[in-house]
Amino acid sequence: MTAARIATLAVVAVGWSASAFAQGAAPNTTAPGSPGASAAAGTPAHPAVTPPTPAVAESPPAAGPIPTADENPSPSDHDAVLGRFGITARHFDPGPLPLVLAPGLGCPASSADTSACGFTMGTLAVRYWWTRNLAFNGGLAFGVGGGRDAMQSLDTHIGIGPIVGVSLLLANWKHLAISASPELAYVWFNPSLGDAGSTTMIAFHGAVEAEVHLGFVGVPALSVGLLAGMSFQYESVAEMRVWSVGVLGGNSIWGALSNLFVRYYL
Repeated sequence: MTAARIATLAVVAVGWSASAFAQGAAPNTTAPGSPGASAAAGTPAHPAVTPPTPAVAESPPAAGPIPTADENPSPSDHDAVLGRFGITARHFDPGPLPLVLAPGLGCPASSADTSACGFTMGTLAVRYWWTRNLAFNGGLAFGVGGGRDAMQSLDTHIGIGPIVGVSLLLANWKHLAISASPELAYVWFNPSLGDAGSTTMIAFHGAVEAEVHLGFVGVPALSVGLLAGMSFQYESVAEMRVWSVGVLGGNSIWGALSNLFVRYYL
């Protein structure tokens, strides 16, 4: 073999070796961290990191109603009768101008006691506590009588009229309730049926009432009480018109006791 051929073969061998070395040492042009780079390196690709979700601030609870003294009332006998009807029986005080009967006609003429000619009426009413602090009252004042004095018949007399009012609770303890109870009454009184001399009376009573429930003996539905206050009265008799302002039930011990009432709640 000639020297020229040997030299040619050597050059070809050196070129092939250099080409193979260049292909094995070629730099990795894939960006680090990319899926291609991980695959080229033979390692699994790292999953994308999800950024944490920011916490949502909770809204503050809605403000409720402002608490009041009646929102959580303390237990009492008065609270036990809310929403019930109370039947009341008491004396009807006509005020400083009493109703009288004519001697010999409506009352015995031989009676030495002039109080026998006085005419009194009672009241039968209903009270309903609509709320803890407000009650409605309605009733009827009435009275009727007659009789005989020896051989003489006495005239039959009658008085009747409606009463309306409200009660506002002022204070409340375990067995005691104090309320303001204004009421208006319209009463028609006739000392002798068939006689034109009848009396028309309008009375407005502004009273403070103390009601004691008998819950301390196990009967909170039953109560007794007293009332006292001011009274305005207007009377019309034939051609006479009279009005007066006075004290209701506070002029004497008997005056206070005469306004004693009894009430029972159903």
